[in-house]
Amino acid sequence: MATPIAVVGAGVAGLCTALLLARQGRDVDLLDRDTPPPDELAELGEWQRPGTPQAQHPHVYLGLFRRLLRENLPDVHGDLLAGGIEELPFSGNLPGAEEDLVMMAARRSTLEWALHRALRKEHQIRYRPGVSVQAVEVAGGRVRGLRTARGVAEYDVVVDATGARSRLAVPFRGVVAEAECGKVYNTRFYRLRPGVPRPPLRYGSVTVVDGLGYGAALFCHDLGYFSIDIGRLPEDETLKRLRDPDAFERVVALFAAFRPWTEHCAPVGEVVPMAGLRNVLYDLADDAPVGYFPVGDTVCVTDPTFGRGMALALAQAVPLARALAAGGGGADLNRRTTAAAVELTRPWFDDVVLQDRARTALWRAAVAGRPWQDLLPGMPPNPFLMIDAEDRDPELGLLGRRYVSMLHGTLDTADVRRRIAAVADSPAPGQAPAHAPSYPAIVEALAG
Repeated sequence: MATPIAVVGAGVAGLCTALLLARQGRDVDLLDRDTPPPDELAELGEWQRPGTPQAQHPHVYLGLFRRLLRENLPDVHGDLLAGGIEELPFSGNLPGAEEDLVMMAARRSTLEWALHRALRKEHQIRYRPGVSVQAVEVAGGRVRGLRTARGVAEYDVVVDATGARSRLAVPFRGVVAEAECGKVYNTRFYRLRPGVPRPPLRYGSVTVVDGLGYGAALFCHDLGYFSIDIGRLPEDETLKRLRDPDAFERVVALFAAFRPWTEHCAPVGEVVPMAGLRNVLYDLADDAPVGYFPVGDTVCVTDPTFGRGMALALAQAVPLARALAAGGGGADLNRRTTAAAVELTRPWFDDVVLQDRARTALWRAAVAGRPWQDLLPGMPPNPFLMIDAEDRDPELGLLGRRYVSMLHGTLDTADVRRRIAAVADSPAPGQAPAHAPSYPAIVEALAG
């Protein structure tokens, strides 16, 4: 009998990979250092995830993720909808052939709850919670097992879904490219009071406010939960006070677009900062052992501003599971699947790096009091301003929606720039909208 495939890490990438493998006839051991979610969705707020700190921050589920989920794990998609998850379209009409131009409004933990429900129905998956894997055991250039506190368990295939900071991957991968994100996040979750209908949103499940020197967004989730994130430059000591709940709330009160939400809610947690973020793309090292397969953030991690991590993880998991389930493939199978993952993610990685550099330069100029307007001609097109201009150029707006949804690649083409220029009263790409509080107003609110 074939040895089970070990999937290490039960985040979205690990859960999806395990499910896809099991449904293609493979036995899977899923090792999770955390504990499983509660049975009831209403109890999800009590789920403690020390091994997944990013779960304390908002996630978005873009069109590419939805398409991959409904095509490959349709029962999970259906379970989410049955649980009350909303699929929210962008502004504008939804073309008949563009059913995936929506955002699924849910907490990350809600998606993982639905994936765990599907997991429990798969007899070919052995779920092992509370297991911390210390290392991959290698002999003769091949994976031989996994070392845990209980000893070594034998495996010849290991899927590493433990993420960007994977300690398992340290000996086995090398950096292809990396760049700073240029942003520190500060997030707080809230819940609408019972009976309050969902207030309006600007773009699918989010309302984005692009300020000068900072950025802010409100994310709609499920069961009345929502979150607000305010980002700053890493070196901006003044805006560090956003970590203080009272200071954070004073700043939030400045955003008129958020008030329909914040006037009818209660906070459900503290302000959680997230710093030290980098965009990093990895490939296998020359001496990586046969049988070691990275997936998800273990291959590519990008600035969460753009919400691409979930979609890229599932986009990697689908072909990886197919290749592993087929069996055989030769000793270089992991090199071929990882090279394919790098090829898949590289355009999106490069796009995020370009966007991050442009935003960081704009913010730094604004904070320093330099003429940020001089930077605008070199800024990449802003998809949200394109969406706002949809009534004047429907094709431009649709292109912006498809780009945000990861159903279309780069916007930085001569045709897009020509269309933007042709929309006479559209703001210049990158220009702060009139409803964004000024940087001095943010500083004043923080000071109390």
